[in-house]
Amino acid sequence: MLKVKKISYIKLLNLLAAVLLVLTFALGGVAGKPAYAATPRIELSVNSGPTGRILTIRGYNQQENLGYNYGYLAFEDDDPESTLPPYLVFGAASIKRDGTFTWQGPLPRAGIYEGIGGSENYQVRTGLMEISFFQFNGFSGGKADYYVTDNSDGPFVDTTNDPVYQMDRLWQRTDQLIADGGVSRSWLWGPHDTGNGFTSLLEPYAEAPHGWRLVTYYDKSRMEVTHPEAQTENNPYYVTNGLLVKEMVTGQLQLGDNTFRSTTPAQIPAAGDFSADNQSPPFAAFAGVLNWNNYKDGDQIRRNLDADGSTYSNNALPNYNVTAGHLVKETNHFIASPFWNYLNSTGPLQNEDGATRVGRIFDPLFYATGYPITEAYWTATTVGGETKDVLVQLFERRVLTYTPSNPPAYRVEMGNVGLQYYQWRYNRG
Repeated sequence: MLKVKKISYIKLLNLLAAVLLVLTFALGGVAGKPAYAATPRIELSVNSGPTGRILTIRGYNQQENLGYNYGYLAFEDDDPESTLPPYLVFGAASIKRDGTFTWQGPLPRAGIYEGIGGSENYQVRTGLMEISFFQFNGFSGGKADYYVTDNSDGPFVDTTNDPVYQMDRLWQRTDQLIADGGVSRSWLWGPHDTGNGFTSLLEPYAEAPHGWRLVTYYDKSRMEVTHPEAQTENNPYYVTNGLLVKEMVTGQLQLGDNTFRSTTPAQIPAAGDFSADNQSPPFAAFAGVLNWNNYKDGDQIRRNLDADGSTYSNNALPNYNVTAGHLVKETNHFIASPFWNYLNSTGPLQNEDGATRVGRIFDPLFYATGYPITEAYWTATTVGGETKDVLVQLFERRVLTYTPSNPPAYRVEMGNVGLQYYQWRYNRG
């Protein structure tokens, strides 16, 4: 109902609204003032339907007996830069004798909508708007907040227990500013477009409702919601990102908190180009160094790891002034100095209301990465078709790389773990 391919229905509603609006003024209706004393209200809820997620709008609209037994639902945008008309109609509902009404339809989303009479197209933006229900005998009706997104799954503004919204907000916190060109730093999750950036699907997980959970794969990781009924407020772990690196190194595919399926470790390069030309160590090669740690706090990191898993002290390596420090007792591994600085970095972040603030990129500290499961190793890695010295350290959830020859803002980057894991799990051929 709300997509461009169904624009004829929207056009018809807006045209009908225009005709009724003219008749209302001709009959002496006063726009903007209720024709009667009432407390109009509308309530929004979301449920799953046979073709996706459905928005249900219920409300109460006390009315005089003026022959109006229907009302219209429309977007209202209080953004001062908005180009929407005062009311952009997207639906209509019949009003019962007791003043109640109900409307159901696909979740409204951002996009191009045709205005009244089809004379102009309007861009409905993403973000917080209001949905209004009104009649033309005085524009009486209720309003409710609604969060418009650009994906067909929603979500609805009541963000409690809405996995889609919570995932989207987590991405926007760090990566929206990167996508908009407002900040120069490496991606934490990756691009957010369905053509190139992410894939959402259901995966089996023993502890999730009915044994399935919603996950979203980005270039750098996988977001997941195992317990959609959990509290969202002050709960940074409502959305988690999987132990993908640990699974690819050990070959233990996790299908529940304590449920695993044994398979072959990933023969995919842990860093650099996703191509056969890249001869840097695959994830499987790191299995032999999971328990190795002969460093002391402050030691220079000069150890190399080859594609076959062998290690050696590389005395020919230039002095990149990289040291081991900050021992993580849970896994008995140090964190290389560039990665420690990165994990403690601050920068511009986007709030839920779209405003920008400065804060910690990683909060909680190990939320995105998990604990380190190896020491950091230098590798000869192919990046953009060119072999470079790249420092690689594996964490439970992410791979961190340090490329000294990169511009400063991009020397530390997240490996493409989400893309690599998806390849390993689903596209092994």
